[in-house]
Amino acid sequence: MDRLDFAIKLLRKVGYFLLQNWGKVDRVFTKSDFKDLVTDIDKESQRIIVESIKKNFPDEHIIAEEGIYEKGDKIWIVDPIDGTVNFVHGLPSFSISLAYVEKGRIVLGVVHVPVTGETFYAISGEGAYMNGERINVSKRKNLKECVGSTGNYPGFTGRLILSLDNRVRRIRILGSAAASAAYVGAGKFDFFVAKRINPWDVAASMLIVRESGGKVTDFEGSDANIDSRSFLFSNSLIHDEVLNIVKTISEES
Repeated sequence: MDRLDFAIKLLRKVGYFLLQNWGKVDRVFTKSDFKDLVTDIDKESQRIIVESIKKNFPDEHIIAEEGIYEKGDKIWIVDPIDGTVNFVHGLPSFSISLAYVEKGRIVLGVVHVPVTGETFYAISGEGAYMNGERINVSKRKNLKECVGSTGNYPGFTGRLILSLDNRVRRIRILGSAAASAAYVGAGKFDFFVAKRINPWDVAASMLIVRESGGKVTDFEGSDANIDSRSFLFSNSLIHDEVLNIVKTISEES
């Protein structure tokens, strides 16, 4: 089976399921703290994805947000709902993310945003696309013309926004790392900063951004991989300038 076709169809199917339950969740549970939410819909979304992978690729392994961490040379990395808080509150910025990795190298990545119907995808060496159209990062190299995004990290986000406030056009917090990073690949954002984040949040988007001409590093400036915990996604033109700011803030927080 064609992996890309499989992944796109699967995420769109799950996206339709999520839309039927968007903002209508009755039971909400917490994980690490009161801000870290999970619902029965997250678990059902993951079940659908995992069962489909096991049925079509039975010899391959899975890492998934809700409690699956298998090891192997061929691994699917799953985020069943990236942006659960938004999903619970009826906000539109949530996504589903699926990446396929061989021997530590991301080969395929798909991010689907159900509310907008945007499906971003990339295969290593073959470029990045959104709904069939080739995408590329922005060409902006003056920070004053840039719109960036970040996640919400206590002790870090406030300092980052203050440092960037008079240097960039705007900073946005969408609440979905996978979508925010994919938007860098599509030229909608010029950069996205993610601190203390898990591989299922950004594995697919890492490939999408790189295949669209962008750059992805950790906060030290080294090429990011699925084991990194901090990420800067950018159009590459303003990468070093933003990285210097991020390094300073990270050292302070």
